[in-house]
Amino acid sequence: MPEVRRILCCVGLRGDCERVLARSVWLAGATGAELHVLHAVKSLSDDVMNTLKVNIRHKPTLEGLIQQRIDQAKVNLESMMDTFWKTHDNGDPRPAIAGLNVVEGYPASEIIRYATRHDCDMIIMATNKRGFVASYAGKVTKGVIKRSSIPVVVVPTP
Repeated sequence: MPEVRRILCCVGLRGDCERVLARSVWLAGATGAELHVLHAVKSLSDDVMNTLKVNIRHKPTLEGLIQQRIDQAKVNLESMMDTFWKTHDNGDPRPAIAGLNVVEGYPASEIIRYATRHDCDMIIMATNKRGFVASYAGKVTKGVIKRSSIPVVVVPTP
């Protein structure tokens, strides 16, 4: 069985984060792997981008507004991690966190691209489905499973 050295934990910054992070931290601790935490921001649609370009003609202002989305997601990710550690600090040593990262693009593609670029050995993410359909993965999770050449652990919702 191949060694697990790097785990990619993918969070959607919603209610699924705590369970996915808890499972990722546990697996990283059990294997001694470093943990990468990633949030993928979906790119704005062409219609939205065209509307913004028509209404905001000053290119630096437009670029600044688009960058604000990424910056705010990074702030939210850092805040979520702080909250997680406050509620999950049981005295055990924390796994090595290689970084908190935010990328923009089609989430499934960006997750695979990140995992490949950082030589990750495993991806952990949520089902993103509730109720009866919770046993089925959401669109992003399905896309990652379909494209991944490494194991994908899917954490179900409670």
